[in-house]
Amino acid sequence: MLEIPPMEFIEYINKPVEIVWKTFINPNGWDPWFTDGMKMEVEEGGRIFFRWVRLTQGETVEDKGVTITLEPYKKWEFWWYEYEDGFRSHVLMTFQADGEKGTWVKVQDRVFTADFSELPIAFGCAYGWGQMLLLVKTYLEKQLVLI
Repeated sequence: MLEIPPMEFIEYINKPVEIVWKTFINPNGWDPWFTDGMKMEVEEGGRIFFRWVRLTQGETVEDKGVTITLEPYKKWEFWWYEYEDGFRSHVLMTFQADGEKGTWVKVQDRVFTADFSELPIAFGCAYGWGQMLLLVKTYLEKQLVLI
């Protein structure tokens, strides 16, 4: 395996942590603001099903994941990006309330690649996390769906 340092993405969302948490952690996942038909079992060991169409120029892209740890309003840890040899992405999302006004969301993603030829996996994840955080911020703060 190629050793890649974990990637970190942080965004401040001007909404209380309870609202931000429920936008990320719910049975319908990240629809309507990022995914198209995402489903999740909201429990430790629960399965996650990711599906995109709008962000992939009409091509249906699907993936699976599984929740490792779920600590309400604080932490969600999961595996996703399933390959033939298992999951390639270990994600830790943390939620930090800023008083009663807003929430800091941090995504830490550790992507596993076999060699340099698989670096586009990590680049794709990095692009996706930045895009996802921008879209959720706009959705929650401005009630806009940009996709």
